[in-house]
Amino acid sequence: MSGYQVTIHHQGQTYQIEVSADQTVLEAALAQGIDLPFSCQAGVCTTCAGRLSRGKVEQSEAMGIAPELQQQGYALLCVAQPRSDLEVESSKEDEVYDLQFGQSQ
Repeated sequence: MSGYQVTIHHQGQTYQIEVSADQTVLEAALAQGIDLPFSCQAGVCTTCAGRLSRGKVEQSEAMGIAPELQQQGYALLCVAQPRSDLEVESSKEDEVYDLQFGQSQ
């Protein structure tokens, strides 16, 4: 399989996986036994939100995350397909929610 190297930082662990260009980061992670958070798998909610510290993804179906936040490196891993090697921090749902809708009360 030719793909991209993806480093995922999740709950204090670091995982290195390979993800093909036509696969989402979430699909590849789950297939390799990494238990990332997710819900709708359609790019609508923010349960699977992560933040890229390196690399680019294609996530045109990411309706649940504002374009400004995508430009800041946030991604919905259920619809994010790699376009380069990546480094991503998982479990950013609360951060994305606060940035989009203000501090939760």
